[in-house]
Amino acid sequence: MILDTVINDIKYGKIYSSTQTVYTALDAVIELVNRCKSLDELKKHYPSFVRELIDARPTSAMLANALREITATLVKELRRGGLGSAKEAMVKKVGMLKEEFERNNRMTAQIASRRLSSGDSILTVSYSRLVLEAIRLAVHENKELRVYVTESRPIGEGTVLAAEVSSLGLETILLVDSAARFVMKDIDKVLVGAEAVAANGALVNKVGTSLVALAAHEARVRVFTLAPTHKISPETFLGELVELGEASPDALARPPKEVADRVKVWAPLFDVTPPEYIDAIITERGLVAPQAIPFIVAETYGWPPKVKALDEVLSELEGV
Repeated sequence: MILDTVINDIKYGKIYSSTQTVYTALDAVIELVNRCKSLDELKKHYPSFVRELIDARPTSAMLANALREITATLVKELRRGGLGSAKEAMVKKVGMLKEEFERNNRMTAQIASRRLSSGDSILTVSYSRLVLEAIRLAVHENKELRVYVTESRPIGEGTVLAAEVSSLGLETILLVDSAARFVMKDIDKVLVGAEAVAANGALVNKVGTSLVALAAHEARVRVFTLAPTHKISPETFLGELVELGEASPDALARPPKEVADRVKVWAPLFDVTPPEYIDAIITERGLVAPQAIPFIVAETYGWPPKVKALDEVLSELEGV
């Protein structure tokens, strides 16, 4: 694995699934740790690489939560048993986290599938493993669905999701992003994935999600986001803001040469959907209203949330 390539792929959205993005990042961290031959080498390269990963995908609460946990494990094991045992502990911790994430994802998809009724027309955006799994489970229950998928510019990963949905034998319609409001009259439910859920229940997801949610709100179509609790951002309870990433300008059509020096090309990758446009957040614990997110955080981290910032944990590593 070439670590610089991993950073680039994550930064520019070349890995479509947010969950797979995190798994790729965790595998890269394990490779980096295993390459280090001494504690000094680890302390030199690990913090900077972790910060690069966060900078590459600052929207991903799941990534920040996972990196915080494995770094805390690394610090603990270095203090207790040295580099060799720390490497073993890291591999074990990453494996446990992936198992936990998969359990949460499966339960979330199962709960979401129960919200789908035979005959429903579903609209979704971008590429979400969880949305795809919820639809797949509904198909296994012999539910007849029609699925509309926006192409999800600037990267266009919706085209990949549309192909996978159609392989399930469902009627699948691929839309240009700007047609979401036009087709909303034909939609029964909107299902979307999540990059992060903020303290106030706002949703961070692929750019265009907020416009779809706004159109659904106007048309009184229910909007569900599939967001297991590992996608809740505890940092937002401490005053941090979720930074939104951007795609490479090359992802967009270039302006004509004669005006290229006067036209700025901007390709945002994510946007924020206000909680009032979301009917329910589907987690592995069930459906919750966006306003109930603080209660989940309190159950998980205490109140006020007792969460160390990732930079604080990295500073502890540098001091080992």
